[in-house]
Amino acid sequence: MIVNIARARQLIDQAIQTFNLDLRGCTVLTEAATGAFALTPLIAALAGVDTVLALTRDSRYGTAAAAEAAVRKLAKAWNVESKIDVLFSRDEGRIGSADIVTNLGFVRPFDAVFLACLKPTAVIPLMCETWEWRKADLDLAECRRRRIPVLGTNEHHDDLQTFGYIGYLAVKLLLEAGIEVFRSQVIVLGHGEFAEHTVTTLKAAGAEVDLLSPDSCRGRLIPQVREQIRGADAMVVVEHHARDLLIGPGGMIEAGELAALNPALTILHICGHVDQSTLQAAGLVCHPEKVAPAGYMSVTTAYLGPKPLIDLHAAGLKVGEVLWRARMQGLHGRDAERRAAASCSLARAFADNVVA
Repeated sequence: MIVNIARARQLIDQAIQTFNLDLRGCTVLTEAATGAFALTPLIAALAGVDTVLALTRDSRYGTAAAAEAAVRKLAKAWNVESKIDVLFSRDEGRIGSADIVTNLGFVRPFDAVFLACLKPTAVIPLMCETWEWRKADLDLAECRRRRIPVLGTNEHHDDLQTFGYIGYLAVKLLLEAGIEVFRSQVIVLGHGEFAEHTVTTLKAAGAEVDLLSPDSCRGRLIPQVREQIRGADAMVVVEHHARDLLIGPGGMIEAGELAALNPALTILHICGHVDQSTLQAAGLVCHPEKVAPAGYMSVTTAYLGPKPLIDLHAAGLKVGEVLWRARMQGLHGRDAERRAAASCSLARAFADNVVA
């Protein structure tokens, strides 16, 4: 739920100005969703797009009807109703008119069948870094074959700093679970930037924090780690790179072992491969109730409020804009990607060694 609609509009206007987003003359295909994710088609509409095709469906977050209602309510309030068409099927012929196609949840997967429906000049901006790309969501090899340009979004950009929000997700989940954070003993399970930002934020909030790398969990837990688990109030799972099972049968840590060491331990899940059923069977409290599979986040930065989502999706649309302009200049595939990446610091290209 967006609590303050006026603030959301202000944040969108600021993001459009910050990223100099100008979508006049093009058609954008994105999703129509609930909560803060209802804002994405509005960002495009307010940035001057000719038409926004907003694809929706039922999900655990809400019904397609609820998503449509949320988008239409905002569109009416902001006088852009005529720019937004809500679609309810990936078989809609109008999908083929899209110039910029975002990789958001209700639009995915981008398989060969879906990609064949796009116009030859369509472009795909990822609303994420390229390292977060998942083959199941986007067939990069087919994009290459069809010469459809694809770029990621630089979430480290000074005007985004998306990863800076990750630690605050941990704070919010801990507080929701009844863990006070201040003077609490917290284990952070993960590595890389997500884990590092989480440790820094929790320490700044007054928690006593131990960082537990997945690599250190392979095989038998060393005595130091066992003692850390015994004394912890909570464990925050925040591993967004590795896809190996962290907690569960045959994983790095057995849920039963965690429960034996500390039956009062609370598990907070942001991202990482865990077997939630074994955590529940072991009697451990797990929050949120629904844990996302490996490679996905149980809660995104939008869980904190609309700003991180607005900024990221406006930046992603800007990447789409510069790709589209490169296509309009007659460039195809990797040539369009190189031109766009060279002209826009928000754009992130795939490494040359990425095998599609």
